[in-house]
Amino acid sequence: MVAMNRFSKFNYTILFSLFIVLLSCSGVEVIENNQHGHETSSAPEVGQQGEVARKRIEHPKKEAVSKNLDFTDHSHKNEFSTVENTKRVKSFCGDIDKKFNKYGWGKSHCESYKWIHVRDTHQGRPIMWTVFGDEEEHKQEPKNMTLVLCGVHGDEITPIKFCFDILHHLYHEVATIEGQKKLKDNLVAVAPIVSPDSFFKRRPTRTNSRGIDPNRNFPTRDWEKKALHLWKTRYGAAKRRYPGKVANSEQETIFQVNIISRYNPNKIITVHAPLTILDYDGPVVSNHIHEEDGLALKAEELLNTMSKKANGYRVKNYPFFPGSLGNYAGNERKIPTYTLELPSSDNRNHKKYWKMFRESIDFAVFHAPMTRTEVTARKNQID
Repeated sequence: MVAMNRFSKFNYTILFSLFIVLLSCSGVEVIENNQHGHETSSAPEVGQQGEVARKRIEHPKKEAVSKNLDFTDHSHKNEFSTVENTKRVKSFCGDIDKKFNKYGWGKSHCESYKWIHVRDTHQGRPIMWTVFGDEEEHKQEPKNMTLVLCGVHGDEITPIKFCFDILHHLYHEVATIEGQKKLKDNLVAVAPIVSPDSFFKRRPTRTNSRGIDPNRNFPTRDWEKKALHLWKTRYGAAKRRYPGKVANSEQETIFQVNIISRYNPNKIITVHAPLTILDYDGPVVSNHIHEEDGLALKAEELLNTMSKKANGYRVKNYPFFPGSLGNYAGNERKIPTYTLELPSSDNRNHKKYWKMFRESIDFAVFHAPMTRTEVTARKNQID
């Protein structure tokens, strides 16, 4: 009988323990007293993370130095959110998303950027850009200004995705307190699709909708004398390299000329494909002491660092042409102009290319080949 009682007590203990375990597993809180006699819960506090999140949201925001940035929380990446744009820009962003989906690139997050749009293509598509940093302050005192141009040739599709990768990088990584410090002395303008008409063709082309190459249409000093002659003799009048009847006739070219004039950049980064080189146009070190040698040395040092950070990507002095950006900006206006030629236009390689050049681009954007004094002095010379 005693044995039976002991057995019953033993079973009771086991059953009670199982009951407690089952209660815990079901999410029901087991309340017990701690050493101070206050009720505590053995389960995590319900809504604790939500409360932390609410405190972050309710915390007063610091004034951002860019319309694209939110510095509310410097410990987390800035989440994509929709910002206000015009109906035309919103519609255009929808078209971009369809293209991204076609090429397997995921979301463009085009609607997360405040776009500036003042010019249309011949077919009526917006040529737009966005800015990181304080443009008004830049007008008062020049900052280290970087202009990034992609999609100049519509059939070079990987540069377009690459430019959106730059935008996403800036949106996420620069949207921090540390990023705020960076942008205090920097301004970045990005135009991801300079020639949208050619990109949105069923089969994208190098030339725009009027059959003209926007990168041979710049009003360089040698254009009238050499552009058409070189096109006929060297390229056999190839349609894809046609410079046009007159210089600066195309909306895509006018856009680039105007945006260069607007910002007077310290440097220009333009992305193309598929030559697999990093090219530089701009002031070079001369054989004699020259006032521009300091700038040239800094610009070439930046070029070499970009190459080094991209696992020694090949640097080549590729010639510039009548009507090209390298000639117009780098040669004639002495703006250090870096042309990154990606290895291909294969849409499947977009992640590989961004991984290869992410550090290189980040370094190039936030390091100046010119001081503010040099920028102002060069601008006065041009004006």
